[in-house]
Amino acid sequence: MNYFNLFKLSQKFNIDKKKLIKNFYKLQKKYHPDMQKKKKMSTENQLLISIKINQGFNILKNRFTRARYLLKLKTKKILSPKDNNYYQEKTLKKQFKLHEKIQKIKKKSNSYIHIDKFIKKLKIKLILYFSRFNQKIKEKKINYASQIFYRISFIYKIIKKAQNFKNKLIKENEIQS
Repeated sequence: MNYFNLFKLSQKFNIDKKKLIKNFYKLQKKYHPDMQKKKKMSTENQLLISIKINQGFNILKNRFTRARYLLKLKTKKILSPKDNNYYQEKTLKKQFKLHEKIQKIKKKSNSYIHIDKFIKKLKIKLILYFSRFNQKIKEKKINYASQIFYRISFIYKIIKKAQNFKNKLIKENEIQS
């Protein structure tokens, strides 16, 4: 089942979210077992269709999962950046530097301010990467889009790690107060 087709959306990265939501509610109204007065199909089939609708909606509403899903549709096998040694080495160096940056921030006295700035910078980087990803998808350069998605995946992990550290600082501050 192609979720773009299910929600009557063009198979592209930038989607009409209002149309996605509108079509989600239409489909749920039509297929959700609790919404049916007359049984057109078995409750089990309605439930299975409803689950698929929810899965598709959750994938398409989030830009990260939508990008991954789009790559999956565009290729049978997502081309791995690991196939390119130069790219892998360059990316690993960037990843190491970002991990190192978090470790340095942890040692600073005003680490909350620094980690907050660090997270904001990474989120700006994500916007740039998603823009590049979208462009490569439009150009049908799937290998490049896949490499960009690899970077996006890593930035998401770093943000999560930094956010966990920030939350830890918040808790520690609450305990001290």
